[in-house]
Amino acid sequence: MEKTIDTRNTFETPKFAKRIKSMLKLDFYRLFRTPIFYIMVIVSACIPALVLGMVGAAETGEAAFTNTWQMIEGFSGNTAGLADFGNMANINMLFIFAALLISIFVAHDYSSGFVKNIFTVHAKKSDYIVSKTIVGMFGGLCMIISYTLITIIVGAIMGKSFDLGIANAGNLILCLLSKAFLMGLFVPLYLSFAVLFKQRLWVTIIATFVVGIIFYPVASIAVPLDSTIIHLLISIAVAVAGFFGIGALSTLILKKRDLA
Repeated sequence: MEKTIDTRNTFETPKFAKRIKSMLKLDFYRLFRTPIFYIMVIVSACIPALVLGMVGAAETGEAAFTNTWQMIEGFSGNTAGLADFGNMANINMLFIFAALLISIFVAHDYSSGFVKNIFTVHAKKSDYIVSKTIVGMFGGLCMIISYTLITIIVGAIMGKSFDLGIANAGNLILCLLSKAFLMGLFVPLYLSFAVLFKQRLWVTIIATFVVGIIFYPVASIAVPLDSTIIHLLISIAVAVAGFFGIGALSTLILKKRDLA
């Protein structure tokens, strides 16, 4: 009698959850042993310290940032700061830093041969994209936390005002959460360029940097300091769309290009 082969479980062995768990374990292991991760977290902490402590008006000697929360974001409807380099040095710079983290992380995967090895013995290409996106968002979250904590500490040391104006503590928390979820748009976008250009790191950095600069105003205008639950829900929706939509594009790019 001819033996019948049941192919219904082909895509379940190993199951998706098990594959992702294994892939995430590898990626987090590599992330925590990648110097650029710690460098970007430290740089994220240094920015508010430098700006709050050193930036000032040359003629008057007065500090350009009189309020600690200026380092986080402005209020809704206020776009004047987008043309001011000093005001651009706020938390939204971290979306550009995330590009550098993703670019170097993925380029190292290719240059070290990790990509070939992992696809040969372990993961599907979609697993790689999902895992890298989650790890990239985690890296972005660490930068946001580092930036925010140092902003508060240095603001207190420098005697800056903590007046939230028309906002309140709830708005501030919603703003930070919304910024964190926006990483769900930026990280997949950067990742698509990273897998497209592979080990050509400088090309990837330039491409992602340009994209970061273009989308920089979106992060500022869409998520103000006086954010509401609506801003958070929109950020979550955008993150989900980026995770699945741009993630699918990145997976397609991986499938269409060789791994060399």
